[in-house]
Amino acid sequence: MPQGEMKEQEVPDAHFTVDKQNISLWPRDLPSKPDLSPGLRKPLTARVAFICLSLVLVTSIVLQAVFYPWLLGKISDVKRDAQVLRGHVDNFSNLSSDLLSKSGRVQVAEVQIQMVNASLNRVQSQILSLGAIVERASAQIQGLTRNWEEVDHLNAQIPEVKRDLDKASALNAKVRGLQSSLENLSKLLKGQNDILRMVSQGWKYFKENFYYFSHTPKTWYSAEQFCISRKAHLTSVTSESEQEFLYKTTDGLPHWIGLTKAGSEGNWYWVDETPFNKQQSGRFWIPGEPNNVGNNEHCVNIRVSSLQSWNDASCDDKLLFICKQPYTHSDL
Repeated sequence: MPQGEMKEQEVPDAHFTVDKQNISLWPRDLPSKPDLSPGLRKPLTARVAFICLSLVLVTSIVLQAVFYPWLLGKISDVKRDAQVLRGHVDNFSNLSSDLLSKSGRVQVAEVQIQMVNASLNRVQSQILSLGAIVERASAQIQGLTRNWEEVDHLNAQIPEVKRDLDKASALNAKVRGLQSSLENLSKLLKGQNDILRMVSQGWKYFKENFYYFSHTPKTWYSAEQFCISRKAHLTSVTSESEQEFLYKTTDGLPHWIGLTKAGSEGNWYWVDETPFNKQQSGRFWIPGEPNNVGNNEHCVNIRVSSLQSWNDASCDDKLLFICKQPYTHSDL
């Protein structure tokens, strides 16, 4: 193909953009034109392309001369802003991690707050219970206060009560004395009544003993049986006063007493088992007695009205006799 007849090609318009520090140039899409004849379209396209390329180059140079420093400043500012933004982003990341950490702490704190609330609820219920207990205690304290006032009132009355007790104690002592006197008097009256009852039955009373002086003569053994039937025995003699009472009451009439012995060689003894006092009894024998006439006088009687009035005689002789019954004090 000859050079003058170089095939014309469509040259696209140049288009450029500025991205921070980079400048890019690329063709811009042209609007579709109506189809020309191939002969006319090639030279026109070449010229247009050349013109556009020239304009682009001129514009690029102008822009580089005019706007490049400004663009560099802007790019520098953008870099600084990007660094600041990056710092903010880092700070935000740190803040986010702090927030996450604090969020965990907040959750823990929420759990603790829930536990504290539960504890507060328990404490509140306990406070209510304590309030009820305090009210009951207050009521009890009021009751105790009233009781204490009553106690103070009673304490004030204690001296008077003590005086009354002293008086009552003195009266009680007097009453006990009177009771003792009444008891003694009652015993005395009872004893007197017993004595009167025995006396009404023919017995005589002398120094805590009852004596029955018979009206019918009997042998010594029969007389003892009669006395036993009356819960008594033929009398024993244990003192001079009793001997005097007996011989004066018999008035000189012979009466059997309870002194006897077993055989001629036996010892004297009292039938009611009172111990025999040989030395004391020696003053009560009639002089010359006992003489055991015929070796058959084994029983004793009071024969005369005298201190020395005892006489031994045959137990088969029938004489009056004396029964003796000790007086027994009966309880009331």
